[in-house]
Amino acid sequence: MYLEFLEVKNAYIKASRRAFACGLAAASGGNISARIPGSGYMLIKPSGITLGDADEDNLLITDLEGTVIEGVRKPTKETILHGGIYRKMPEVGGIVHAHPLYSLMCANCFDLLPLVTKQMKQITDSPVPICKLKSLTVEQEGMEEIYRSLEQINRPCGFLLEEHGVVAFAKNVIEAEYIAELIEENARVYWNMKLMERGGVN
Repeated sequence: MYLEFLEVKNAYIKASRRAFACGLAAASGGNISARIPGSGYMLIKPSGITLGDADEDNLLITDLEGTVIEGVRKPTKETILHGGIYRKMPEVGGIVHAHPLYSLMCANCFDLLPLVTKQMKQITDSPVPICKLKSLTVEQEGMEEIYRSLEQINRPCGFLLEEHGVVAFAKNVIEAEYIAELIEENARVYWNMKLMERGGVN
């Protein structure tokens, strides 16, 4: 159990630092979580630090409602989002929520994100859903909308939130971070395809 926890923690730090290095989130934006095997707990970033600063000294352990079990800082405001996905999808072991540019633009301008790269088509069969939530953070009412969107997808791997970026998930946190990168790449290709249709490039 303890060795599994260490493995998850090390994977979390690796994924978090890679996400920051790839520019998936600016400043202290974005949040990542990892399910702790054999428990009802998750490892999550505290509020107010960057993804690049996540380390073993500041990560928190919370239950799926966001109650801090271990750690002294305040958890991210998006614990409802992370915990809700874990409760609904027991196969998910890692979640990455980030604010990359093209995912944000597509989430703000479109109703769904078609698959336009081969890598995304290998991951899922359906367009990436876009949820138009109005609250600053995802509340339980918003989770119900997210659940409805995901239930329409054969192999869901993530979704976009209007004004709030990408949420990617997978069996572990490393794979979730890779999927977040691939969704952003797909969004970038799609955005530029739409620009080219209109006679412009970016």
